[in-house]
This record gives sequence, structure tokens and C-alpha cells, in this order.
Amino acid sequence: MEQAKTLIEALVAGRYDARLRGMRKTCAVRLGDHERVVVEVNDGYFGVAPADTTEDCELSCSLDDFLRIFRGEQNLITAIMRGRVGVRGDLAVAQMFQSVFSPGDQRAPQPTR
Repeated sequence: MEQAKTLIEALVAGRYDARLRGMRKTCAVRLGDHERVVVEVNDGYFGVAPADTTEDCELSCSLDDFLRIFRGEQNLITAIMRGRVGVRGDLAVAQMFQSVFSPGDQRAPQPTR
């Protein structure tokens, strides 16, 4: 589990999506049978939540599929529709997390001086 957690922690570190301000949602990512990491968005900021956090949705896929999505070789929603990624729970929440599980640099805004 540490490998998946380390990968996802690096992926979400400093991520921010202004469209998600005011939202607090969680999405568990299950990679294989035993690796599960819960990612949260809290007022637009992404982070890793404690493992016992109840999720609003769960995405399940292989590590290979997850990496293809991360590298931009596969769109998350398309992967869901093709059956490459399973979704349990709220599909709208899975769509919110597309911005963190996709390539691009969406970092938190820096404070102004």
C-alpha cells in the first residue's frame, strides 16, 4: 500500500482547483486488491485523507490504468465508460477528481504580499 500512497500523495501535493471552492468531498482510489488511498478535496485544495475516512465515491482500477490516466494517455471519464475504471458511489464526485488525476499543473495560489 505504501507505493500507491506515496504516488498519490505526490500527485495531490499542492493541487488546487478553484472550481471546487466550498466543496468537501472524498474519493477512495483502489489499486488492485489491497492498495486503497482516500483523497479529499477541501475548499478546492486536494490532499490525502486518513485511511478510515468514509468516501463519497470509490474508483478502482489497475496501477497501469491509473498511470495511463495520470500521464494523459487515457481520460478518467472515458476509462469509466469503457469499464477500465470501476466507480462505486457518486459519479459526480468522480468527475470532480478528474482534475487531480489528470496531467497538468494546478497548484495552489501563492499568497500575495
